[in-house]
Amino acid sequence: MKKILAVLLVLCVMFSLAATGSTEKVDMKGSVAMVLSGLKTDQAFNQYTYEGMVRAATEKGIKSAYKESVTDAEQVEVIRQLAQQGYEVIIGQGGQFGDSLATVAKEYPNTKFIFSVGTDTYGLPNMSAATVSYSEAGYLGGIMAAHSTKTGKVAMITGVFYANQAQMRDSFKKALADVNPAIQFTAIETNDWSDTDKAYNSANALIAQGYDVLFPCLDAAGAGVAAAADDAKGKVALVGSVADYAATYDCKSTMGSVTFNWEGLGYLEATGELTDGKSHVVGMAGNGISAIINNLSATGVAAVEKAKADLAAGKIGIPD
Repeated sequence: MKKILAVLLVLCVMFSLAATGSTEKVDMKGSVAMVLSGLKTDQAFNQYTYEGMVRAATEKGIKSAYKESVTDAEQVEVIRQLAQQGYEVIIGQGGQFGDSLATVAKEYPNTKFIFSVGTDTYGLPNMSAATVSYSEAGYLGGIMAAHSTKTGKVAMITGVFYANQAQMRDSFKKALADVNPAIQFTAIETNDWSDTDKAYNSANALIAQGYDVLFPCLDAAGAGVAAAADDAKGKVALVGSVADYAATYDCKSTMGSVTFNWEGLGYLEATGELTDGKSHVVGMAGNGISAIINNLSATGVAAVEKAKADLAAGKIGIPD
């Protein structure tokens, strides 16, 4: 069952990375382990949710551990080992962890599992899901992009279209059509979230086809899209997602970004507040996403502000 989480996520506060990568036996109550698909320094959702866990561990005295850059083939064994070691809450950070979490959750019914950046609980009472609203983020990004394009051609670039990214794509497309139905839209996968060269080349291929607004939904590979946009010397605009592209990548082509409060989500996951066996989606109303404006026109800014208010009030029908 999906529930919109009506709780204000805490703003991101940076702390020293005090969590340990150790997998020593844990017998104490109040422990959490996070399994990451990428690096904890990726300047994207892996890093920020990890930092949320670290903050929770620091403030609440929670024993914490992590494993980073876990491949698909390693997922089940890594998660199973953490369950065997006695961690009370195990978080799988990324849309690719759902099946593996469900497999181990069936084996350890007394352990709490969280499918982070997912929405499916697999019908298991000890498995919850939590994510920010990719649908709302996609809609806001689409409004920005529609007010930025000059050629009428807009493209989205992501790693893989998991369920969340597909929702983002569909709501982004809806926003474009709401502003101007004539805008041409395409969406591509690079099949890699961190490879900056692959993202750079993919972006340049789109630019060569006349796409003048790029909307990346990537991890560290976002830097490649930012570089391609800037290399176009003012001919291409970028609308960021997940991170603030102007601040994170110093991308001069950034019109605006839709940022995700992963740190706040990671904090709530680590403290055990989302271990109720339900699916939680945090949007505008819960401070799960924010819109940062850089170079939009006055008309574009007004459109974004209206969309923000309408999304928070539930007035816009988007994929969910």
